[in-house]
Amino acid sequence: MEDIFLREMTKNDKKAILDYIDEFIENGSEITGMTIVKSCKTFQDLLVMNEKNKNIPFISYDQDKVASCTFLLIRKSDEKILGAFTLRKYLTKSLDDSFAGNIEFGIRPSERKKGYATEGVKLLLEKCRSFEMKSVRLGCSTKNIASRKTIIANGGKLIGHIESLVSQDYYQIDL
Repeated sequence: MEDIFLREMTKNDKKAILDYIDEFIENGSEITGMTIVKSCKTFQDLLVMNEKNKNIPFISYDQDKVASCTFLLIRKSDEKILGAFTLRKYLTKSLDDSFAGNIEFGIRPSERKKGYATEGVKLLLEKCRSFEMKSVRLGCSTKNIASRKTIIANGGKLIGHIESLVSQDYYQIDL
């Protein structure tokens, strides 16, 4: 495995992030790992939203929004963004009930099936441990075999399933 690392996005990542997003669009693929992209019109909006989301205080389990932070998975040799990983340090009732998880991840289409998702989740779990989290939950479509393999390779145990138009599995990784 090539040398890779996680870091938070910065204003210097504009060209690389726009290239990353364009690759998903060109491949007709949903942009995963970076949920906030859907609510942003510009790169500046993305930076502001990421910073704002990091500072949402925990008030109660019933609140609507939670603190989150997006990390970029970078290949050291060429500084290419391979993926994006969003971490929520805690879940709310609505997130828990909808099988959303603490971790959302995605790998750019041209870099899939190379083990980057598994290694990226492993690196993010190290961050979770440093935040003194005891466990994390992750959800994925039942048909998303690659995500399921990534979660299980990192110690994920199936804890729930929702049968619907897009059936979801819910996993927990104890830290």
